[in-house]
Amino acid sequence: MKFLCLPGAYGSAEKFQVQLAPLVNELTGDKSAEFHFINGPCEAVPPKGFEDFFGKPPFYRFIEPDDKTSEETDPLSRIRDFPECDTPEETMRELMKEGVASCILSTIAAIDYLFRIMEEEGPFEGIIGYSEGATVAGTLLLAEQRRRELEGREPMIKCAIFFAGWPPLDPSTFAMVLSDESEVMIDIHTCHIIGSLDPYVGGSLALYNTCDPDVAYMFDHGKGHTLPREKAVIKELGDVIRNMITEATGA
Repeated sequence: MKFLCLPGAYGSAEKFQVQLAPLVNELTGDKSAEFHFINGPCEAVPPKGFEDFFGKPPFYRFIEPDDKTSEETDPLSRIRDFPECDTPEETMRELMKEGVASCILSTIAAIDYLFRIMEEEGPFEGIIGYSEGATVAGTLLLAEQRRRELEGREPMIKCAIFFAGWPPLDPSTFAMVLSDESEVMIDIHTCHIIGSLDPYVGGSLALYNTCDPDVAYMFDHGKGHTLPREKAVIKELGDVIRNMITEATGA
């Protein structure tokens, strides 16, 4: 299976390839999967206080505020004070409740960018996203489902792997999809890799709740907002993903 790989905000294809190398080696060793890494379409500058956190430039994002001069807030600037509420959905509502900058034009551009890559460099049967890349991947999957409903065009992607993501945006309204207020659902096989010590784990759980529970897997590596690298954990995760690929493709 060929996966399209989307890095997190302020990452790059090169950095994501390094971060994901243990899993790539695990799944390419027996030819279970191959991987295609891309940059986000927007050049970016890390927020103040995080200049050294993301390594050396260049930095990229998939989604950015449409009006960079607006006084409204980029949601990523709020991660220092990530709320904790009774449910994942309440947590995300609290995070996004006021003064959040519009990203509609940027989201449309990101989905068009990914559709072009899929046509020119695919086909891709799977997608992998980390952090912002997971949110964008989920949004892309919903855009494929919507295109099927409107145009009868079957989705290309059959399964998804999400590392530490947040819920997708509804491609028809551009609102964040939350399971307690929307019937919109990602309907393909998904694997959600979370860290129970991740301060933003509420976002990952809210993403999980937007997916078909009959074909959604959850894997907890027990650490923070990072990608797993330990050999035993990677072997276990590799087996989970192989099983998902088999079920998603009917192979």
